[in-house]
Amino acid sequence: MQSGEDDAAQAFSALQAEVASLREAVEALPAIVEGATRVTDYTPTLGAVVKVLTQVEARIVAIQNHPALKMTPEQHGRAIGRAGADVFAEAARLMRDEADALKRERIHLAGIVGQALTRPAQRRRQMWVGIGGILMGLMIAALIRAFG
Repeated sequence: MQSGEDDAAQAFSALQAEVASLREAVEALPAIVEGATRVTDYTPTLGAVVKVLTQVEARIVAIQNHPALKMTPEQHGRAIGRAGADVFAEAARLMRDEADALKRERIHLAGIVGQALTRPAQRRRQMWVGIGGILMGLMIAALIRAFG
């Protein structure tokens, strides 16, 4: 009977070991379940996404409310034509103003030059230019004769 008691003791010992192992597994189960069911907090990421979407929405509303989107192609064409005509008219006006300013300056400079060059001064200048021309001519003639 000893062998039967030994077998029963061994079976009981094996059962105790299995129950202890099962107890350890059951005690560890809450930690494993908590780790597996832990929810990730997406609040910061979702907040950033909402902020960007709000900015995009504001831009889309601004674009949508822009008057250019409410105009027909014909209206766009007329607006471009008017703008071109206005620019051309402004450029023509500026050119006229500048031409008038140049004319006034020319008249003003002519008056200054006319006052500065009196008749005797003009005669003296003509005389000196004539003498200079004669001297240059004589020098050129001498050079031609010397090298010719």
